[in-house]
Amino acid sequence: MNQLVLFDIDKTLINKSECHHNAFIYAFEKIYNIDTNAEVINYHGKTDPQIMHEVLIAEGLNESDICPLKDNFLNCLSNYFISNVKSDEIEVMDGAHSLIKELENQKVLLGLLTGNMESIAYAKLNHVGLGHYFKLGGFGSDSYYRPNLVPLAIKRAQNNFSFNGNKKNTFVVGDTPLDVDAGLKAGINTIGVASGDYSLIELKKSGANFILNDLTDLNGFLKILKK
Repeated sequence: MNQLVLFDIDKTLINKSECHHNAFIYAFEKIYNIDTNAEVINYHGKTDPQIMHEVLIAEGLNESDICPLKDNFLNCLSNYFISNVKSDEIEVMDGAHSLIKELENQKVLLGLLTGNMESIAYAKLNHVGLGHYFKLGGFGSDSYYRPNLVPLAIKRAQNNFSFNGNKKNTFVVGDTPLDVDAGLKAGINTIGVASGDYSLIELKKSGANFILNDLTDLNGFLKILKK
């Protein structure tokens, strides 16, 4: 395998997960006794630990309140999601399944680059039949900061699949400027897809090397990999 493509999940491969939203509400109440949710901040492109932290800061907590219960919160978040995802009405984004199947057929190594905790990431994708395509990744459970996840994912590709990565053969695909930023800081190619809350213009301004309307542009995506 001489190419690695790392995909974001939410609004790149799938639409919004209501269960993930509800898991945050549940965990905030259960662990911190606060009635709040992720939408009090701009959470797009951020990791689960970062969302937790920024929401709690916005609600007036300080570090001494947050840190001792951080692991309890993340465990609660994951357990709630895994227990309830079976009733979640997650939809695969248009074009995603066909693209992933074609990339697998072409022997492209597929990974994830997501702010979701690893347990939540695979629970989401298994729920819609996509989990088995992705052999590795960088996850919110690995690091608070998204840019740290790209080198971790590449290292896993090297260690487990003898992948020899460089700028030309490694790609991050996502729908937010933070996805793009993570790839750029790692020195690899970035593909911005305007399937979420950010336009093609906004993704281009964020520095994306390539931009697509969404994953239905199969030929356009494959041309990018061949450049």
